[in-house]
Formats: sequence, C-alpha cells, structure tokens
Amino acid sequence: MASSTQSISGLSSGIDTATIIDQLMTIERQPQTRLKTQVTLSAARKSALSDIQTRLKNLQLAAQDLKSATLWANKQTVDINDPTKAAVSLTGPAGTGSYSITASALARGAQKWYTYAQPASDQTITYSNGDSTTIAAGSDINAAAAAINGDSGASVYASAVTDSATGTQYLVLSSRQTGATQGAFTATDSGGMLAEDVARRVDSTDASYTVNGVAKTSPSNTITDGIPGASLTLKTTIAVGSPVTVTVGAPAADNTNVTAKVKAFVDQYNSTLDFVRSKLDEKKVVNPQTTADQQAGLLHGDTMLEGILSQLRNAMTATYAPGNPTTLDQMNEIGISTGSASSTLNADSIKGKLVFDSAKFATALSTDPTSVKALISGATGFGQALDTLLSPTLQSGGTMASRLSSEDSTQKTLNDRIAAMDVLLNQKQETLKAQFTAMETALQASQAQGQWLSGQINSLSAK
Repeated sequence: MASSTQSISGLSSGIDTATIIDQLMTIERQPQTRLKTQVTLSAARKSALSDIQTRLKNLQLAAQDLKSATLWANKQTVDINDPTKAAVSLTGPAGTGSYSITASALARGAQKWYTYAQPASDQTITYSNGDSTTIAAGSDINAAAAAINGDSGASVYASAVTDSATGTQYLVLSSRQTGATQGAFTATDSGGMLAEDVARRVDSTDASYTVNGVAKTSPSNTITDGIPGASLTLKTTIAVGSPVTVTVGAPAADNTNVTAKVKAFVDQYNSTLDFVRSKLDEKKVVNPQTTADQQAGLLHGDTMLEGILSQLRNAMTATYAPGNPTTLDQMNEIGISTGSASSTLNADSIKGKLVFDSAKFATALSTDPTSVKALISGATGFGQALDTLLSPTLQSGGTMASRLSSEDSTQKTLNDRIAAMDVLLNQKQETLKAQFTAMETALQASQAQGQWLSGQINSLSAK
C-alpha cells in the first residue's frame, strides 16, 4: 500500500528514521513470516503426498494388469525363417502349422519416361483415372514434377531424372498403385509437352507366388489371402529351391507377456516402497537453516503411510485362491517374495522389497498354469486383493484425496490470515511514519524558533 504521509528522515534529529521503521516492521512481520513458512511447508507436504499417490496408483494399475482377462487369453505366434525375404503378422485366428512360400515375381506399378518440353502456355496432363494436372506456362521439369506430386487426385508420382550417359532429362511418371490392372495408367498432355521413350517403359504386374505349392497372384506385395488369418509381405522374389517357411503356433497363453507383467508389478512395488519409506524415515532438522532443512521430515512417521506399507507387506504373505493346492496359494510359492528363507537378511528384505525368481515362476507356470492363473488373476487372487486394498486410499473421496484436500484448506486458511495481517502491518507502518514525521516536524519548528531567538538576542546585544 502506498504511503499518504510524507516521511522526513532525520532532517532535524539526525536519526535515520527510515531504517528504524524498517527494523521495527521486520519485528512486526515475524508472525506473518512464520505463517508464510507454514504455507510453504504445507505445499511441500501436498507435493510429496501427490507423488506418493501417483506411485500407489501406478502400483494399483500394475495389479489390475495381473488380473486382466486379456493377459491370460490364448494367443497364437507366427514366425518366419528368413525375414529378409518376407514379413508376416497375424490378423486373426490362423491355421496352426507351417507354410512354404515361393515368389517368382513381385507386384509393381507401371513406369513411363518422358522427355519434357517447357510449355509456353498453361498445359494439362490427363490420366486414365479421369484426373488432370495443370502445368503452368514456363514451368521447368522440376516445377512440373512438383505440380503433379502436389495433386492428390493424380494416379502417378513424378520424378525429374537426368540420364548420366546422355544428359537427357526425363519426367518419370510412376503409378501410385501396384498390380497388373490397378498399376496401369495413361498420361496425355494437351500440347506436346511430353514425349514417351517407349524403350524405358516398365509395365505393371501382379505378384506371382505359391503357398504350399498352390499358385496364386496378388495386385499387392502385401497379401492377406495367402495364409488365412495372416498378412504376408513379399520383399523379394523367392526361388523354388529356397522357399521361405512361415510357422503358425497353436493357441496358448503368452507366458512371456505374463512374466513381463509380473516383473513390472514387482518393479513398481519396490519403487513405490522405496519412495514411501524414504519419506517416512526422513527426520526433521532440529535447527533448520535452509528451505530444504525446513521441508525435511514432513511425512516422518506418518501413520496413514505406515498403515499402507503394513497392509502391502501383509498382502504379500497372505493366502489366495482357496481352490488351489496348498503349494500354490501364496506368492512366494511362485517366486515373488522378500527373499529366500535361507538367505541372510539384508536391508531390502527388512524393508519388505520383493525379489522375483523368474526361474521358479517359469517352473510353476509350466507345471500348473491353471493354479498360477487363479493365484494371480482369479476372483479371489492376488491381483484382485491388491486392487481392493488400494481402492479406499486412491478412489475419489478416499483417504489420499482427503489428505490433499486438507492441505489445500490449510493453505487457504493461512493465506487468509496473511492477507489480513498485510492490512494491519500496512496500517502499523503508516502510523510509525506519521509519528516519526511529527517528531521531525516538531524538532524542526523548535530549532527554527531557537534560531530566531538567538538572532533577536544578538541583535539587542549589538545596539
């Protein structure tokens, strides 16, 4: 707030009243400074809680991945013995077995080479698909190629090519499609601009290939009807004596993906545990000197977070899937534990961090996949239990949302108090300025009167 009172700093008294006022106001502002520090600490606490919320949410999502029906759905695999010659991918259910592929020709589009005469007036090139491109008067060969390529309706692409032997420039038109029929085209200009070099023409063709000895053709090199349920892309011709073999596997669970999701859960669990534990173990600084010191230990010993970690640890040792054999109803029995019972305790196992024994998991998965699936993904399995455990904390209106909302309310209350104190502090500063200004004014008047009296006395003495 701007001052409406003129301050005369030490003109009469010789005292630096402005500095005195600043020092007095510094003392007056100390309660407000403490409130501002509390706002900063509340914001830092909220930020830490938000980070923990994000990590817990990621852990919940990882648990939901474990119980996902799609994770355990049967899938087929497809492989090819020479990916340099062809590529293959599944588009749907495909017949299990191997397929022998040969290819005597690849699909291609037509290509025609034209000498180009720069037009004196606007000309058009009309294609067999009915579209036409206008070539502006004076366009050189590069401008003509650009005009054709910029015409989305044109059935061809254009390139400006110079014959290295003769130096002749050609406007080369290539079909945008492949196949004997789809890749064929005509291009007619309106004024003698193009003259085809027929000897350089390349005709359009279909791909010619065989699947298990059955001859087939395709206008495209990407073939969807050669192997039902698969897409095959030919990259080169394939000799009869060196066929490519495509192998389609029988439907089965994708154990590689299941293992990856389990490992991802373990990694997220350990990351979350590390972060939360670091906040719980961080102690307050007794005599903080910096902002970092002040913000240390904001969540030290937080009971809500301690409770969550305790629940997570209990979940890792609980029994699941009541219908399972007793040898496959706990997570440690499939290789997910806080470490081997026979191993020496270390800091990670004491904290409750998990160890993933991939070999043990693979053995359990191959020996009794049904029970492993029930343990991890069933209605009474681990994934569902952990999802349910975390929901009260993470759901809308849950424990974490309430904590974050509480910090928002705390900051609002503190900021309201700070704003109210601003008004009082401004008033206090104005009062101090007025008081010191009055003192200086009085001293100035007194000094002026003394000087007048001295002058009068000196005047009488001189007579």
